[in-house]
Amino acid sequence: MSHDVIKHISQEKINELFEDMDIHPLTAQLLVQRGIESKREAERFINPSYDIDIGNPFDIHGMGDAVKRIIDAMKNGETIAIYSDYDCDGIPGGVLLRTFFADIGYPVEVYVPHRHNEGYGLHNHAIDSLKKKGVTLIITVDLAITNIDEVKYAKEKGVDIIVTDHHLPIHKEGDGQVVPDAVAVINSKQYVCNYHDDMLCGCAVAWKLLCALLSKIKEEANSKKKIKGGDSWKKVVDTVATLKDGYEKWLLDLVGISTVADMVPLVKENRALAYFGLKVLRMTKRHGLNHIFRNQGVSKENLTEDDIAFTIAPRINAAGRMGDPIQAHNMLFEKDNVASQKYVDDLEALNVERKQGVKDITEGIDFDHSVYDSSVIVVGDLSWGPGILGLIAQKIIDETGKPTFVYGQGDDKTSVKGSCRSRGDVHVVELMTRCIELFPGVITHAGGHEQAGGFSCALDRVGELSDALNESLKHVEIKELGSDVTVVHASLNLNDVNLITHNAINVLAPFGVGNPKPLFAFKDVLPLSVRWFGKKGEHLEVIYPKGDNSKFDEVKAIIFFATKELEEKAKKKHTLLAHIEKSVWRGKTELRLRIKEIV
Repeated sequence: MSHDVIKHISQEKINELFEDMDIHPLTAQLLVQRGIESKREAERFINPSYDIDIGNPFDIHGMGDAVKRIIDAMKNGETIAIYSDYDCDGIPGGVLLRTFFADIGYPVEVYVPHRHNEGYGLHNHAIDSLKKKGVTLIITVDLAITNIDEVKYAKEKGVDIIVTDHHLPIHKEGDGQVVPDAVAVINSKQYVCNYHDDMLCGCAVAWKLLCALLSKIKEEANSKKKIKGGDSWKKVVDTVATLKDGYEKWLLDLVGISTVADMVPLVKENRALAYFGLKVLRMTKRHGLNHIFRNQGVSKENLTEDDIAFTIAPRINAAGRMGDPIQAHNMLFEKDNVASQKYVDDLEALNVERKQGVKDITEGIDFDHSVYDSSVIVVGDLSWGPGILGLIAQKIIDETGKPTFVYGQGDDKTSVKGSCRSRGDVHVVELMTRCIELFPGVITHAGGHEQAGGFSCALDRVGELSDALNESLKHVEIKELGSDVTVVHASLNLNDVNLITHNAINVLAPFGVGNPKPLFAFKDVLPLSVRWFGKKGEHLEVIYPKGDNSKFDEVKAIIFFATKELEEKAKKKHTLLAHIEKSVWRGKTELRLRIKEIV
């Protein structure tokens, strides 16, 4: 793999673009590399505005209808259910709505489908179960945009559905988009929706509904008119009148978790949601999250997007992958400190099981096998649990770069379930849709995003899956991703590894998709020492001198799960590609480099 350093921006150009701004030259260069070329844009990017960057929820198509139906339900004393997905987007979104309804004195039913026993999406048997509990209105979170038949079934049973989702609607040639016949569909990826940001995560869409609903109830609470409705509605109105201004902002800890974990682009409104979400998360009072922070040595006040990605999200996802997703839901919602600790302990055990399961399978993969020569890779085993299939697919993608479909055990003895991944050159939902059209009955269910999805396949047709997908690939667009080049944002010296440089970079955080963490090249460096560390000796630490080989002024660089080949490269003079990071773990602060590559 080669690397390319982005052209340096001259000081004259920086002065011209950011006149009168007190801004570090490196910050300015990184801003320009992100397409920001005016003082106004720079100020908006560095200091997101809640009032400016977060849009009016009623600008999302269908929001008014959704709010009206929910308020009517509360006025009539109907039973409402929150039906959320089982991942680190749907679960926080479900908890967010449940928290809101609990706080305004209108408790709701909660349903989270089991990944192994039920699978993704809205299910008829779940609708029946909720109907028996008296539910007449279901609000979905992070799912149901493709559940055309299930929403129709609910309507026939007298249960209304409000869909909140961010996945792609079904597209049919000649018919355009097909969406469920629900009371309202809140999804800015609809053609009929003109909302300014169509890349919100599922939890954020649910939060927008909450904000819209809260504003309408406040209007009623603040009006001089007599309140019409049952006692439960009058209680809601009275309770909302007592909520502090900005109540909805304190639920952004959950939105921040999902925005980072679901890897939506951290630009436009998502940047503001992640930015303010992290601020709230650093002050969160959720017992479960605080137990996780203490157990893992995470400094709450210094928490970053990396702590979400590598500490919080895996444990929430572990419940859906290896156990029951309601465990993660309860961990986030639980108001009792002792009870929340039990949920955290259970999630930790499931996370350990998840990691071991993926390790056992991926270590046994022989990439020289002919199956990996195909344009679309299809592998599977009935002994593989559905919860780790996506992780295995990602491991294969990292190794091969090819669209990958991995299947395992299904709900019954007649089908298999799978997960698929793509680097972005192939839209996996479009690929599966075309496969369904060309080879009816091979893939029986499909859904997801551009780069990740899920599917089901009849067991007796698994043998056809590889040929069907590879043939279908000939009928979908393959995007050009460019050459396999690591993009380096600037060349620095080891003397530049200091707090001033770190702070100049960190004003652009949080980093993620659409706002990459800056990568730097340190050329012609020779280490003082190279050593393995960690319980199993699988991580690598490299110590570099700052300029004069003085052991009293050193720079530490680390990489987790390194290879022997990398160790040998590190011992010789080389170019180091690395991120600058400040690690705060169990009370100890350390400025260091995180190794990306050694050339």
